[in-house]
Amino acid sequence: MNSTPIPYSEKLPADSQADFLRKLAAQLAKDLYPVEWAELTGTPTPSEIQAQLRQSVAALISEHNSSMGNVLYRIDLPEGKIRALMAATAAEERADVLAKQILEREAKKVWMRMHYSAM
Repeated sequence: MNSTPIPYSEKLPADSQADFLRKLAAQLAKDLYPVEWAELTGTPTPSEIQAQLRQSVAALISEHNSSMGNVLYRIDLPEGKIRALMAATAAEERADVLAKQILEREAKKVWMRMHYSAM
């Protein structure tokens, strides 16, 4: 997973970016259980979050595959859609594809909470 901008971060004012990244990292850590999420000190950068997510998703696929359904449910990703994506993706690229889907959904959840709590 290359270092691309975090989805929804551009929709926030600059002074909310750091808070968004901290909340996103916390949301990922919570929803990716049973995979350990290394605590990121200070304000995580987009590339740190993406690298940690890629590593965690690879661990989820290889070590915790039996928990995949539960994790996808917590994140609110349709299991059928993910299974179809995984079937259409080469094995070495699956962690990147799944990490991208997870990042998009989790960023949307965090953005929605921040956006609507400010109203």
